[in-house]
Amino acid sequence: MAARTALSQQQWVGINYGLMLLSLFLGIGVLIALWSSYHFLNQSQDLWLRAHHLWIMRSCAGLLGFLMVNSLLLVPLFWLPITQGVGYYCVLAGVGFAALVWLWFLYRSVQGLAAFIKGKSVY
Repeated sequence: MAARTALSQQQWVGINYGLMLLSLFLGIGVLIALWSSYHFLNQSQDLWLRAHHLWIMRSCAGLLGFLMVNSLLLVPLFWLPITQGVGYYCVLAGVGFAALVWLWFLYRSVQGLAAFIKGKSVY
């Protein structure tokens, strides 16, 4: 049997960007990308790969934070019907904020992936 080789740091960064893009459509992968980047941050010797790990960590943590804030916009729905004024406006604000967060995370994912493909640092 041939010995299995471990994935390189560049492959892990590519996998993490793939998980970020996957999470835009399926909702999974953000926590895995966050943990993986945190785990491999100090193991990376190249400065540009460390910058990508930090970029992924900040993007995933920001997404989770924005989703928690967005959930606060939807809290009044538990005791107010949507047909009342406050409940209706909270739904509109929650959906609008969720769309902005989705676009922000798409921008961060594509910008980081484009810099990674070029072999440059994100910052």
